[in-house]
Amino acid sequence: MTNVFSVEGLVQSIRLAADKADPEAAIREVLVEVVKNPDAIFAATSGEDGDETMYFEDDKVSIWRCRFQPKIVMPPHEHCLKVLIGVYSGGEKSILYKRTEEGLSEAGSVTAHAGEVITLGKAAIHAVTTKDDNPSDAIHVYLGPLMKLERDLYDWESGKAVAFTLENFEAMKRSVVQ
Repeated sequence: MTNVFSVEGLVQSIRLAADKADPEAAIREVLVEVVKNPDAIFAATSGEDGDETMYFEDDKVSIWRCRFQPKIVMPPHEHCLKVLIGVYSGGEKSILYKRTEEGLSEAGSVTAHAGEVITLGKAAIHAVTTKDDNPSDAIHVYLGPLMKLERDLYDWESGKAVAFTLENFEAMKRSVVQ
């Protein structure tokens, strides 16, 4: 990857990394370097609308830019894929859940701060918010075709699975009152 960030360069570097013998480690290396220069990422993505932009997807990787807004919590959901999250601004907090006979039970949390890369496993179920009152910006790389998979959201009260649709996802977002 060159010293100047571009979305095209990011996609190319991650696609090459995905072809390595250990794609997870190779993609992590790319993300560790990318998140070191948030100003370059913001400069290259300043014209993008919305909080989420899919940059690329094939059978090996799905690459997204994700922004989470303060005081909003995304509903518990699964990816059914391992995901590497490289945060370049703010902090992204994942509230982790495990399945129980009653539905879901909170199992802890993990927060990625600016400049960090974390991994969530293929079976992870999480809700997402920011670590504080600032937006969080990150590159999410899923090890597979995220948008081609049938996956679930989980009802906040019952913990029961609900079909993952964009409509359900938007409707199930919660505002955090502080």
